[in-house]
Amino acid sequence: MHSAALPTVSVLLAGLLDELSADARDLVLELLQQIVMGESDDEGALGQTDLGDRCREAARTGLWLVCREPVTRRRETAKAIPERIENEKPRLAAYPAGARGK
Repeated sequence: MHSAALPTVSVLLAGLLDELSADARDLVLELLQQIVMGESDDEGALGQTDLGDRCREAARTGLWLVCREPVTRRRETAKAIPERIENEKPRLAAYPAGARGK
């Protein structure tokens, strides 16, 4: 993961607010998933060992945007993001069933 990942999270979340084609929406979710699943590798040498955690925290601010994606063709992607970034697991059950893949 590189330092560009952190500001990219905000841009991806903002993109989910716009009218996007289904293909673009899928790609946004896919990249967001890749970022939140990642860990700080190369950036550790630069003193950013918590970059993965900071990216997940930034994604948490827009979790509601991801959870409103139940009709995406990448249902598993939309489901995996909240499961990775939500710290309060009981709250995960409160998210819309469509976003959780049920």
